[in-house]
Parts: sequence; C-alpha cells; structure tokens
Amino acid sequence: MITVVTITYNNFEELVKTLNSVPKSADVESVVVNGGNCPKTFEFLKNYNGIVINEKDKGISDAFNKGIKKSSGEFIMFLNSGDILIDSSYPVNAEKIFRDNQEISFIHSNFIFEDNIGGRLLMKPIMKNIGRGMPYFHPTMIVRKSVFSKTGFFDTDYKIAMDYDFAIKLDKHGIKGYYVSDKAPVVMDGTGKSAEQEYTAIMECWRALRKNNYLSVTVILNFGVRIVLYYFRRILVAAGLSSLLSKLKKIKHKSAV
Repeated sequence: MITVVTITYNNFEELVKTLNSVPKSADVESVVVNGGNCPKTFEFLKNYNGIVINEKDKGISDAFNKGIKKSSGEFIMFLNSGDILIDSSYPVNAEKIFRDNQEISFIHSNFIFEDNIGGRLLMKPIMKNIGRGMPYFHPTMIVRKSVFSKTGFFDTDYKIAMDYDFAIKLDKHGIKGYYVSDKAPVVMDGTGKSAEQEYTAIMECWRALRKNNYLSVTVILNFGVRIVLYYFRRILVAAGLSSLLSKLKKIKHKSAV
C-alpha cells in the first residue's frame, strides 16, 4: 500500500483540489494533517474517507512527521495541499517498480510548476551536485517508509528546507532512487512558502549543509552558483525585466500546456 500524506493549513479550496486528485483505491491510503482552524476544512474532513489529524502542529516538518507516524503504507508520498496528482497511475506504477527493484528506496519524476513569472513549466530534476539545490522534486517522491529508520524524521528546526535536509541525508546514507523520466505526474502550486521566501529557503539549505557536515569544496562552489543565479533573477525583476526572465525560464524549462 502507498500512503499519500497531505498537510494543510487554512487553504480549503486548495485542499479539496489535492484530495480529489488522490486515487480512490484500496492500494492507496490518504492521510490528511490539518494544522489550521478553517471551519470549512473541519466540516469537509468530517466525512472524508481517509485518516484525518486535526490538531495544531509546529510547522511543516512536524506535520509531515505526524503523517508518517499515522501511515500504514509501506511507501509514502507527500502531496501538499495545493499540489495536484494529474497521473493517477503514478503511485501504482511506482509500487511495481519498488517490487521489481528491491535496492531502490525512493522514486521521483518530473513535475509541472505553476510559476508566477514563467507560467506552467515542465521541470526536470537537476540531479547534479547537491550544492545546486534539491536534486529531485519532493512532490513526486515516493519513499519506502523504512527509509526514515535510517535518516530519521523531518527535522523540525527547518521551516522551509526540510526536504533539502532530507535529500542530504539520503545522499549521506547512499540511499538509491529511481527516476521516472517519461512522466510529469504532479502539478505543483508555485505560491508556497519556498516560492514566497526563496532567500530564507536558501539560507536554511546552507544551514542544513553545515549541520550535516556536507560542505566540501565542490558543494560550496555549486552553492555559490545557486546564490549568483538567485540574485540574477532578483536583479532582472527589480529592473523591470520580468518578461526577459520569463523567456529565459521557458528556454531552460519547456512550457507545459
């Protein structure tokens, strides 16, 4: 069984869209962690056919951890409120890949990002040195639950970059993944915390590298490239050149219609 963990905080409309995209199957378990106080969300979840946790949490990491602990699936997918699973076969196909490849501990793929400047972009994982950023996309990851016994749960010290910290730990432990290259199973909402607070997210990533003793020369150089690209984008926007930035993004990432 695959457990889809969905966390939400006072964004009812987005939550409904996300949960409607979760396959209704005996092989898929849905766990919803609601840390907000939205009356519509409470009412909707009363009759939801899944596992529901209605209580305050200490942030995204804490909510993820609650979902993991409550899950009964052998494999876990994190589909946040606002993200849409557009390929309902992805979880089931992933389970088959796991069965056929026992050495694989997680599966990941491409996704469609609804970018405020570039529009709908087809994003492919960079899978480069981890200093450049997240090597694969968290919304597409399906992870063996047993992995968390090696890496530990998500670190509650991070408000945004807990997935990056998790990726570092996967790398440190030599945990292997499987890339599904022919799909883009998820549409990701581009208005989340990491999008709105990119600089804060980058600084948390730096802290994660330091905390995990992962600051090799190569990692530092790649992280420097990430910083330069961040400020380059900021300069273009400040100079009123958002249209140019949009074109550059579409060159780098194919537009997803």
